[in-house]
Parts: sequence; C-alpha cells; structure tokens
Amino acid sequence: MSKKVFIGVGHGGSDPGADVIITEKEYTLKTAFALAEILSEYGVDYKLSRTQDIDTDMNSKTAMCNNYDPDLVVDIHFNAGGGQGFEVYHSIVGGTSKTLANNINEEVKKIISSRGIKTKLDSNNRDYFAIIRETKAAAVLLEGGFVDNKKDADFIKKNYKKLAEAYAKGIVKTLGIKEKPDKLPVMDKTGSKKGDANSAVLNLKELLLLAKKLGLHKYGMDKNRCFGDGTLRAVNHLLGQWGYSQNGIAGDNFSKRLHTEIEKKM
Repeated sequence: MSKKVFIGVGHGGSDPGADVIITEKEYTLKTAFALAEILSEYGVDYKLSRTQDIDTDMNSKTAMCNNYDPDLVVDIHFNAGGGQGFEVYHSIVGGTSKTLANNINEEVKKIISSRGIKTKLDSNNRDYFAIIRETKAAAVLLEGGFVDNKKDADFIKKNYKKLAEAYAKGIVKTLGIKEKPDKLPVMDKTGSKKGDANSAVLNLKELLLLAKKLGLHKYGMDKNRCFGDGTLRAVNHLLGQWGYSQNGIAGDNFSKRLHTEIEKKM
C-alpha cells in the first residue's frame, strides 16, 4: 500500500497570511503543488488541504487530514516579523514528528539558511499549532523563509520548487523510501495537452469537472477552452492515481478510463 502525506496549504481566500514583499497564500499553494508533484514521482499518495485560493479554517483542515489518515503531515507556511531563513516546528513529544523535522531541515539548509527545528507551546503547555496538536499522524509546520526579508522573498520567488524538492527529500527519507520507483508506463503519447484550446479540450474539461464533483480529484479547471495549469494538474493527478506516467497528455485512452471511473461513481 502506498504511503500517504497530507499537505496543509497555509492561508487562502480572504486570509492572505503574511503579505509584504510577496504574499504568503500565493506561495504556499505554489509550493504545495510542486511538493505534491514530486511526492507522486516517488509513488507517494497525497492530499492537499486546498487547491485554489479559497477560505479555509483550521477545524475543517484538521478533520480533512484525520479523515485521510496519512502517514505524515506537513503544513506549508512562510514567515514574517523581521527575521531571515527557514525554520520547522515539530511536536513536543518528539518521535516521528521530530525525525521528520530534522530530515527536512537537513535538506533545506543546503539551499537556504536555517533557524533550526523548534517547538512552540500554548498556555496549557500543549503544542501551539493545531495542525500538530490535533492531527493523529506525525506532523510538522514549515516556515520556508521570511516574506518581509528581501533576500528570502527573492529566493522564494525564484526557488520555491527547490524548496519543495527539499521538503520532499526529507519526507521520503522519513517514510523509508530510498529511490523513485521504476519508470511508469505512458497512457497516451498523443492527445490534448497544455496550451491546446479546442472542442476536444472543452469536452475533456466537462468530464474533469464531473469527475471533481464525484470526488475523483480536487482541481479547478481553467477558463474558456484553454488547457491550462488547472487542467494539467487534474490530468496528471489522475494519471498518477491510475499508475501511469504523469506526462500531461489526455488522449483516447485517458478519456475512456475517465468515463469508466465516472460510471463507477454514478
């Protein structure tokens, strides 16, 4: 059975998070998408707390996480308040949470300065962060640099994918995964792909929207007939779930399989 990771995406919607040189909610989502893509390459299943710029609350976030029953939890944030560098919070009980924090920190400090691994308590001497305190699986909260520090903000803008890669390396090490699985088969070599805008893409997106309503994926579609980033994420997610290479192409085989999966849910 595949390992599972819950990826908390900080802030969103009317809550921008820290908003100075760059806006936290924008880069938490970008980093989460990048992390999810890398984890899928290692054969790790994942669930994101949000996939769009929408309002979220902590109670529903922790409930979503616990219902998913992951092996590990990471909550992606960025910092503010006059500092510099990365830091990661783990549970006061230590254990796998601390191991995960250490493994991620060791990878991140190769690319950005680190303030280390930390704990934070509330007034009742419990873990301060609900994502750590209220989730059943081992969890950490990641602060990937300061959005009010120009050096950090510039790094985040240019290198959030590298940050996601460092997170992924720490996660898979904690999960005991040493290497990516053998190359996956390709479902379709030709078909609709990013940048296309035609009737075939429109039909594909209608199917994908129905699939989303049925719980087969969580991704929003792009406007008009465009095969853009949202459509690409949905296609690649489903390809990964079905055991195929995430090559971003939705051809005849993809459409047939999607029809079959939708029928199962109807």
